Amino acid sequence: MIFRPALHARRDAGCAIGIELLTVALGVAAPVLLKLAVDGLTDGSAPLSRVALLICGFVMATTGANAAAAVKSIFTMRIIDKLARQIVLDGARAQLPALARRREGDSAHLQGIMERLTFSLQIVIDGLLWRAAPLAAQTLVSLAVVAAFVPPRYVGIMTIVLAAYLLTARQGAAQFQEAAKNANAAAAAQSQTVGDILRNARRVVFNGNLADELDLIGDQIAARRRANERVSHLIAGTAALQSAVLAAGLSLLLVLGASDVSAGRLTLGDFVLLQTYAFRLAAPLGSFAYVIRQAGVSLANICEALDLGVKRDGEHCPSPPSSPSPGGPAGIELKSVGFRYGEDWVLRGASARIAPGAFVVLVGPNGSGKSTLAQIMAGLIEPSEGAVSINGRPMHEIDPDAHCRLVLYTPQTIGLFNRTIRENALYPPTLTSEAELTRLLAEWRFYDSGRPINLDLPIGEHGARLSGGQMQKLELARLAGVRAPVIILDETTSALDQASEQRAIQALRRQFQGRTTLILITHHIATAREADQVLFLGNGRLEAGRHEALMGGCAEYARFCGIGS
Repeated sequence: MIFRPALHARRDAGCAIGIELLTVALGVAAPVLLKLAVDGLTDGSAPLSRVALLICGFVMATTGANAAAAVKSIFTMRIIDKLARQIVLDGARAQLPALARRREGDSAHLQGIMERLTFSLQIVIDGLLWRAAPLAAQTLVSLAVVAAFVPPRYVGIMTIVLAAYLLTARQGAAQFQEAAKNANAAAAAQSQTVGDILRNARRVVFNGNLADELDLIGDQIAARRRANERVSHLIAGTAALQSAVLAAGLSLLLVLGASDVSAGRLTLGDFVLLQTYAFRLAAPLGSFAYVIRQAGVSLANICEALDLGVKRDGEHCPSPPSSPSPGGPAGIELKSVGFRYGEDWVLRGASARIAPGAFVVLVGPNGSGKSTLAQIMAGLIEPSEGAVSINGRPMHEIDPDAHCRLVLYTPQTIGLFNRTIRENALYPPTLTSEAELTRLLAEWRFYDSGRPINLDLPIGEHGARLSGGQMQKLELARLAGVRAPVIILDETTSALDQASEQRAIQALRRQFQGRTTLILITHHIATAREADQVLFLGNGRLEAGRHEALMGGCAEYARFCGIGS
């Protein structure tokens, strides 16, 4: 993935690889330079100037490797940032439509995965990939150099020690992987719980449940701690075993080397070479093993993040050759539409025709399925039976990405950003100007006192600084500038008093006349009296007609109006 052209990371990867090769070369050369310097001093065969140059070369090779690693980190962080950006964008692109359509969407879990991604990539790329290949190359070259200067048995001992070290790492891998998955799950659960509680701070505090929710957070933290302790115990146990293997191997290697030096079979320089290579390999092996164990958790998180960007069957339909143009108001036809949750039918046999440019009111008792029907008409959910057509074209044949350009659905709960009034009210695709926005909000008495409206006022999370009526007026002002063939408002006026609702609806009807079909879900019967068409849902059945006709021909609607009026 690093070398994908779209990522623009090839140059950074090439620079990082080049610096890593230089680091390996310096790491291999340093012990040889030190050996030559020591041999020159011991047998007096080299002048002091040459020994000084060799020592300086050894020092420069040793310190140069550290400097090269620091420079390499610059390119590594660029690669990590570009990868994280691409993975997060891919995941958001795939998951946002799913979150919008699925009622059981879990945004906190997704947010936790994305927040941990950068650190996970750093562990895997900087800690694992950038060390695995260089360490393997350095090990092979070091063994070849050792074989060139000392008897083969030393190479055999070093190979056996390395093999034993890797074997111990492999034995703990399966257990560690399972523990890492559990630790990731515990971290995700904690992130979900804390995010959920923070987003609902008012509900928690105003209902006197602060202590209980804090206990819940504490329980989640304790569960995460236990999962992390399991990982730590496995790390400590494996590290102890590997340290024992290294200690035994290095001790044998150096004792044997010292014996050969005293017997004259090795020079002091050979012993220094052997000792330097042994410790230069042992030190990174210790830290590398820790990185490998840490990488288990990180790899699990990266896999989850990559999985977010995978398209699911049924969530993304293939795009047709063309999508319908949004020009002018659209008509909608329902043909025997039905929908059920599990085995329970919410709606059966719903049929109706909505004329282009009509003002339609959808009413019915609470829980009758009004929002479900609205989302079916908007193409956000598929009906269990029957079909919906817009301008004669079946909705299921239209690219899902084009649905919002044809039917704009505004849900019951208005989602506002933690941004300013201006940024929320002028959020695309509205074409409302600031002047028109200010005029509408003043006309609808955004502030009851009539004081000037500060468009730069941040509204807080979920519009916490606004009342329910103010949030709806803000959204209605935005919608007044939207160009769409059909707009469905799902109780978007529920927080307004009847007079304010009438003013807002009249303004919208003026704005939408000749270009938009307006469908409004409401409980205000006075609004239904003004509608071109009323859709009434009751007991899973749909009745359609003007208010007067339904009052005379549908007893259930008449009873509803008697209650609702």
